[in-house]
Amino acid sequence: MRLKDIHPNIRLRLIMQFLGGLVSMAVIPFLAIYFAEKIGAAVTGILLVLIVICGVAGGFIGGHISDKIGRRKIMIYAEMGVLLSYLLISLCNSPWFDLPYVSAGLFIINMFCGGLFQPAAQAMIIDVTDTGSRKLVFTISYWLGNLASAIGGIFGAFLFKDYLFQLFIGVSAISLLSVLVTVFFISETYTPSSSSEPAKKTAPASMFRDYAAVVKDKLFLFYIIGAVLILSLEESLTNYVGIRLERDIPEQSVSLLRFDFMFDGTKMLGFLRTESTLLVVLLSAFVLVLTKKWKDRWTLVTGMFIFCVCYSTFAFTNNIMFLFIAMFIGTIGELMYVPIKQTMIGDLAPSHARSTYMACYSMTFYGATIVASLLIIAGEWIPPVSMGILLLSLGLFGTSLYAVIMKKLHIKEAESEPDTKEAVSS
Repeated sequence: MRLKDIHPNIRLRLIMQFLGGLVSMAVIPFLAIYFAEKIGAAVTGILLVLIVICGVAGGFIGGHISDKIGRRKIMIYAEMGVLLSYLLISLCNSPWFDLPYVSAGLFIINMFCGGLFQPAAQAMIIDVTDTGSRKLVFTISYWLGNLASAIGGIFGAFLFKDYLFQLFIGVSAISLLSVLVTVFFISETYTPSSSSEPAKKTAPASMFRDYAAVVKDKLFLFYIIGAVLILSLEESLTNYVGIRLERDIPEQSVSLLRFDFMFDGTKMLGFLRTESTLLVVLLSAFVLVLTKKWKDRWTLVTGMFIFCVCYSTFAFTNNIMFLFIAMFIGTIGELMYVPIKQTMIGDLAPSHARSTYMACYSMTFYGATIVASLLIIAGEWIPPVSMGILLLSLGLFGTSLYAVIMKKLHIKEAESEPDTKEAVSS
């Protein structure tokens, strides 16, 4: 499949996804710092938990509604909600107003509307692609997402602190463009059938049974808990660590390639995130080839251990060069374990319930965000070195869970080999 053969809806959505990712990464990673300065770190932790909960609720509701009324309608309503919330946030952070508590409420609405939008947008891509074309579409989406993260992180690092109003105006403009594109150029890809109406009464009970079966799968539950714990270290970079860097790294003049510029904790956070994103893009193939002949279990555990050690040091060190080195080594560890970790899902999820399992797995991001938000509250009473030890403990516990899972999968594979040989001989 060639690029020009991609459905027009997807081409437009990929462009808007890039622009949306650009502005999101210029805003979202710095919210913890913004609210910690305006309303306090403890309240910020609670607020971020509420924002995540509303995003989850929006996702469940949006996924249900989009299957009932179609993709395009819910996308338009959700995007209009995002646009309106960003416009009001801009006004609340303008030269005329400074209303952080109102901004907090608007961000909750914004996250809810974003949650409404995502299931419909993702379903639309699946509606108009087949198995062969989906790989190309999601590959392009992955690369655009990483590129948007890198560029957006730099924009946010330099604009969020001193040009907040202008930044939110730019975000609102992108949101308006997204609404106009969806209204005038995106076509509907799914028309619900009336035959699904009788299933309304039994759907909640059926959904409950399916998810209850997943929860009873102890090995997959270990996988989910481990994923939350490991990912919470990465999420802490833009939560507890971001707040600490802003507090502990004062504004200072830095020279780089004969250019002098002012540097502080917020800019440090932006550069660290950008470094990580660029390394993922540039070194993924290299690390994959390097570890190709290694045993999966050893590669997974080693990569997670390296990642956990490096990310836990962010909680207490202020040396700029050490921070960059720790991010470099930590990202190498991440590239070692991520491919194996993703492959494990296929081994754990039964063929008849893969979608249900994947839906549960998608919640790990929100779980990790909640843990990282709670760490902000804990950071008010725990010194940085102790916080580093706590982060390392969480990561190593998650790593041990994955070691157990890998061992169990290896035993299952060994037990299935004799059955396979008997089937072939017969």
